[in-house]
Amino acid sequence: MMNKATLKYALLAALVLQLAIMAGVFVNGFYPLWLGEEIRVKTQPVDPRDLFRGNYARLNYAFSNLENPDFKPGDVIYLPLSREGDLWTAGEPNHHQPEEGLFLRGRVSSRPWRGGSRLTFGIEALFAPKEKALALERQLRDEAVAVIRVAPNGRAALVTVNSE
Repeated sequence: MMNKATLKYALLAALVLQLAIMAGVFVNGFYPLWLGEEIRVKTQPVDPRDLFRGNYARLNYAFSNLENPDFKPGDVIYLPLSREGDLWTAGEPNHHQPEEGLFLRGRVSSRPWRGGSRLTFGIEALFAPKEKALALERQLRDEAVAVIRVAPNGRAALVTVNSE
């Protein structure tokens, strides 16, 4: 049986561990926003509403479509990025992290899409109030530019979306 002092330290350790895990999740989510390099990529909004997730603009990027059979659902992929004027474009996906330069880290989605697969990077949705999401969809109907921050490890965070 534990004495009171041991029980007190065990409860304190459990509390500290829970707080450390929550802090880690928080820092992990904001890491690209704090330390990432800001880039701009072309995007197109797809759908502004979802009954379960709320109002948002779902975004599609040209580099999100994968037709390479070497990649399987769940695979981690790396996309090297290169600057072309004001915008950035993605190179060929790779299984290995590039040794230099800016890159995106993502996953191959388990859902096939138009004969290929989808790549996800965590930058596919911009949440907004209903009116703003609908206005954003109308404003960005044809072409848009997503402002993204990319951390040194390839993790990305969506900052905003602007009309081109």
